[in-house]
Amino acid sequence: MKKMIILAVMAGIAHPAFAGGQFDLPATGAADLRTISAELPAPGPARAADRSKAQDGSEKVKLGIVSKAERNEYIIRASLWRPEESLNVAAADFKVGPFEKMKYAPDELVTCSYVPMKEAYETGRPNGMSPKFKCRDAKGKDFKVKYGETGDVMAEVASSWILTAIGAYADRMYPVRLNCPDCPSDPFKSEKDRGAWRQGQMVAIEDKIGERIEFEPNSGIGFDEFYRITDQVGAEALNGMAQFLSNSDNKAPNQAIACQKRDTVADPATGKANCLTPVVYLQDMGISFGGRGWYHNSRMNFDKWAKEKIWDDPRTCVMHLNATHTSSISGTDPIGRDLHQIGEKARQMMIRRLGMLSRAQLIDIFTAARAPKREPYHTSEEWADLFLSKVETLRSPRGAKTPPGFACPYQIVPPNSAPRPESFIN
Repeated sequence: MKKMIILAVMAGIAHPAFAGGQFDLPATGAADLRTISAELPAPGPARAADRSKAQDGSEKVKLGIVSKAERNEYIIRASLWRPEESLNVAAADFKVGPFEKMKYAPDELVTCSYVPMKEAYETGRPNGMSPKFKCRDAKGKDFKVKYGETGDVMAEVASSWILTAIGAYADRMYPVRLNCPDCPSDPFKSEKDRGAWRQGQMVAIEDKIGERIEFEPNSGIGFDEFYRITDQVGAEALNGMAQFLSNSDNKAPNQAIACQKRDTVADPATGKANCLTPVVYLQDMGISFGGRGWYHNSRMNFDKWAKEKIWDDPRTCVMHLNATHTSSISGTDPIGRDLHQIGEKARQMMIRRLGMLSRAQLIDIFTAARAPKREPYHTSEEWADLFLSKVETLRSPRGAKTPPGFACPYQIVPPNSAPRPESFIN
């Protein structure tokens, strides 16, 4: 325990918080700290349904924990992106938000009552190191609150809004202000001073897009398992997006196979639960929009992200990510592909989708994420221009030297394609 405390303090020193008094600790769990010293047929796996009552009295069907074999079948046929033809990004108003149904408007004042840790979490504590707790609204519904004027909260909002806008699946993040009359001042640290919460402070409410499909709690899915997915173009593109955003804390629990509520069904004859269309979604992208740090990468840091390059090898489309001990994008995957390399189809997909966002929309996204409040201070306009410059580097990997008709060497990266170390060009 003493060792863990020392590591946490050192991490906080390495990444001082923006004014507000919250330690900007790395978004990793205690286990992470200890480490430092052909398509499937349409019918999916079936399970006994876990049934409970919704507030309106209707019956809810849940998948529950599945076997590893069942989970792997879900991975094979998982969806990673909404169809491009279903998107209408140009019409989206990011002063309001990217989600079909916005539960909370940006900067809305939300009032709730505190849910004690021992009631909110089975272990009595939430996972990870980023400050969070659960609160209960007037209708009796619990929701997760992430708080502290830290880069983690800002990066999660910006990432989830951008990914949702271009058709990827991500948690719904709502940047609001919170009134909680009976909340402690710093619930993640101590519950002793109930009622001392600074009313109206900026937080983000996290809303899951569906039920996680797991063989054990918090197992998630690492990018090193994406080779199982049938849609390899989509898998490479989602991997590339994580690298584009400098999302280095991409350990397996931070991504998930999930089933959206409308896709969870029960067989009327057997009562078995099944997910019609499983999706892969990105859950926790708090360490994004930054660069190399002492212990962990920085987050929502303009100057650091500006220095992070897009390509390690622009000729072979090997992307750059400063991998850390919590990265599942590192080395090669089990079928011998460089996890940083993408194919031409994935590159074009990323260019098309990112190109749907206008400068004005990006300004609204970074404003909603409160990026200008993060030191070193830069305006939302500067953040938008930096983002667009990186999209241009994705489009022209060798800058002015990019030959006409440039294409990555592979349309889709094949197995056993990773170069030998002595042949890698940095």
